[in-house]
Amino acid sequence: MNIQFIATESHHIKYIPADALPRLCADTKGITAVGPDGPMGICLFDTWTANSCQIHIWIDNPVIIKHGFLHEIFGFVFGESSGRTMVVGFTPSDNPKALKFINHVGLKEITRIPDVYGDGIDAVLTTLTKQDCRWINHQTPQMSLSG
Repeated sequence: MNIQFIATESHHIKYIPADALPRLCADTKGITAVGPDGPMGICLFDTWTANSCQIHIWIDNPVIIKHGFLHEIFGFVFGESSGRTMVVGFTPSDNPKALKFINHVGLKEITRIPDVYGDGIDAVLTTLTKQDCRWINHQTPQMSLSG
């Protein structure tokens, strides 16, 4: 299967289900996995700070994971040009499938904020640091022998 990773364009957002509350912010950047029939997954980043940004991942076909989608998105956000050392996610507590996925990706639950998405539906705050990310190549620093 031929899958390309491209910069997300505004017209890609229509592929994300409405109940996921997709939106474009002034600082939104993203990566779209495009297959033969269109977008198969989209990762959006927004609310950029000096050290972090918020991450939103939508996957229509999990085959993109085997084709390097997670390597691509974390390589971007934790790469030299971005310089971020953490991603932050908010997930509704009534979405067990998403919570299982983000746990698999490596985001760790920090806390729950009660009733954010509705009565009894908490926001689950998760983070992943560059140091703990298994989707990027952590290069071992080379010792310098020059004086």
